[in-house]
Amino acid sequence: MQTKQKLKIARVIETFVLMALSKFIVSSQHPLPDIPLEPVHPPANFKFPKREFGKKNVVRRSCRAEWFSTWPWLHYCSGDDVVLCHVCIKAMKYKGMEKGKSDSSFLYTGFKNWKDGTVAFKDHQSSSTHKTALQLVVDIPATYNDVGEMLSTSYAQEKKDNKQCLLKILSNVVFLARQGLAFRGDGADELNSNFVQLLKLRGLDDPRIDDWVSRKTDKYTSHDIQDEMLKAMALTLLRKIAANLVEAKFFCIMCDECTDAANREQLVVCIRWVDYALEAHEEMIGFYKLDNIEANTIVSAIKDVLQRLTLPISKCRGQCYDGASTMKGPRNGVAKQLLDDEPRAVYTHCYGHSLNLAIGDTVKGCKIMKDCLDLIFEVSKLVKFSPKRDVHFEKLKDELAPDCPGFRVLCPTRWTVRAASFKSVLDNYSVLQMLWEESKDQTSDPSIKARIIGVEAQFKTFRAYFGIQLGHLLLQHSDNLSKSLQTDTLYAAAGQKIAAMTVTTLEKVRNDESFDLFWEKVNKACQSLDVGAPLLPRKRKAPKRYEVGTAQPEFFDDPKPFYKQQYYEALDLVIAGIKDRFDQPGYKMYENLENLLLKAVRQEDYEECLTVVANFYSTDFDTTQLRLHLSVLASNFPADLCHTATVMDIRKHVQVMSSPEKLLISQVITLLHLILVMPATNASSERSFSAMRRVKTYLRSTMSQDRLNHIILLHCHKDITDSLDLIAVANEFVELSSHRLKIFGKFTSEDYIPVGFCGRCKQALKCPSCV
Repeated sequence: MQTKQKLKIARVIETFVLMALSKFIVSSQHPLPDIPLEPVHPPANFKFPKREFGKKNVVRRSCRAEWFSTWPWLHYCSGDDVVLCHVCIKAMKYKGMEKGKSDSSFLYTGFKNWKDGTVAFKDHQSSSTHKTALQLVVDIPATYNDVGEMLSTSYAQEKKDNKQCLLKILSNVVFLARQGLAFRGDGADELNSNFVQLLKLRGLDDPRIDDWVSRKTDKYTSHDIQDEMLKAMALTLLRKIAANLVEAKFFCIMCDECTDAANREQLVVCIRWVDYALEAHEEMIGFYKLDNIEANTIVSAIKDVLQRLTLPISKCRGQCYDGASTMKGPRNGVAKQLLDDEPRAVYTHCYGHSLNLAIGDTVKGCKIMKDCLDLIFEVSKLVKFSPKRDVHFEKLKDELAPDCPGFRVLCPTRWTVRAASFKSVLDNYSVLQMLWEESKDQTSDPSIKARIIGVEAQFKTFRAYFGIQLGHLLLQHSDNLSKSLQTDTLYAAAGQKIAAMTVTTLEKVRNDESFDLFWEKVNKACQSLDVGAPLLPRKRKAPKRYEVGTAQPEFFDDPKPFYKQQYYEALDLVIAGIKDRFDQPGYKMYENLENLLLKAVRQEDYEECLTVVANFYSTDFDTTQLRLHLSVLASNFPADLCHTATVMDIRKHVQVMSSPEKLLISQVITLLHLILVMPATNASSERSFSAMRRVKTYLRSTMSQDRLNHIILLHCHKDITDSLDLIAVANEFVELSSHRLKIFGKFTSEDYIPVGFCGRCKQALKCPSCV
């Protein structure tokens, strides 16, 4: 046995020795051939000679022209009808590369086994000898990272297709986030998710997408990958916003708190700033999840946001919150704590909330208004909370009042939006009366039937109809004011002015002539409806504890004076409520800023205003320079506009100035920045809550805080989202992993193909050459 084993070992050694000798003999007998500087590639129409392959089934084969485009390192020798590796021969001849383990046919004798050509070419290209030769011979650009792309067109095309697929995945993410749509499916059913189905829809125009979705690995469509893409996009967007905020002279903080679908406290932070063109911007920065809503917690969150944005608190010149005690508490409120850090950060109670509170005070103080509001709320519950009565109402409306709009429910979450509901009741008054008459006989529930009978009785009284008309008269003015206050570009001083305009309008209808017209209108409408005549309320004596003196109590003898008193009372409450709620301490400083600017333009004495402003904004102004710049502005302002000029007129005048001219009045521009930076309302925060309710629904309540913030940023800032550079986002995404770089490589501007164009030829989709 030992002898046999020794013989086997000897034969194996002999075989290896013979193989080594044969290679040496071949290499010595066949030295490296002479090659030109560039490999020879025959033209596409070249007729290659054919050889016979096989013994039983003889097949004639030849070299193929397309091989030279796929493997550009091939060099064709027309005399011998063979191919060589131009790169390896050049590296050994001129670069001193040592001979390694490689197929000698590509170096010495030439390859001509056309039957196995494709396999042999791939094996040689992946060999270590060939790769070493590439590093020595091929002049690779410094910005290029993948050698394979330069030497294999199929590999390059594969990477190009991968890039197009990834860009389409990124565009899917942008679309779904921008529209606030859900990404994932129900539970584990990802196949039916919006994300995958949108990819399949796009696969109808690009078959590569279908192939990509059907892959088992490296699809880059998972939930974690979506989070990475959303993060890259949201941070890019946030960096753009932060760059603008850092360059701004001043900014204002706006915050509000709300509870999301997962019952978590969310604080939204918005920043208002003014650019160099004197245009105001309000940017939603994101949501901050709070453990509680104490003032210290909110202040810590605000400071953390400012620190992340590299915004110093010293540049803060305003705060705008609601009137909750946590926000405006005089001792430990959020506004007070920030004022301790920066005394010039003037606090203003949001005018939208102030107006809402003023209307609430009016409704509570005027009994006829309170009763009518309760009546309309009861109508809302009877009509809209019952599908049967709602359908019956629509049928009656189509028969009796087809041109009138439908019934509008009172909205509990929007500021003072109640006039539309009052108007819908007035327009459909006869329809509702018919509905009560028919519904009470069709209702079997005693409690519902009693409620319908009660509302029907109220609808027949003059007092109810008068109250609804009065409520519509007053609330349409408050709703108009509320809508005007919610403009992003409106500043605090201008908000005070439009509030004063509304007060003036209401004061003008507080007279006998206006009431007589209103009384005539109400009585005329009652005659066409099933509404009773105006009646006086039952005479009731006041309690003895309210009696003063011995005079007899007085009662109205005629209904008109009684309703006139109700009319005046409601108007007085609305006017007094708006004046009281809008009279805020913070506005006094903004009033001084505005008066200083206007008095200077009108060439009036402004020294008192200048002293107040200079003392408060100590380091923001140089008093001497400010006085000089105000005189320059007054001298160059149009004379015909001096006495009627407003802040907006001055702003327009400054906007059209050239840069050198603006340098002459730089202190005036700072003054304008301070006036414009303070918002009238905190409407941007309220709109962010609406966006959060669209994004984080009860079906998506398990969404992480980071994902919520990233989607909300892309959803709220649609203009910036539309301008995102997907090439930059793609590069940021692939650079997170070397594996991604291997699959996709670096993205360039040439990789971007607009929607509707072919990924191969960059022509319109369905192009004949690619179809």
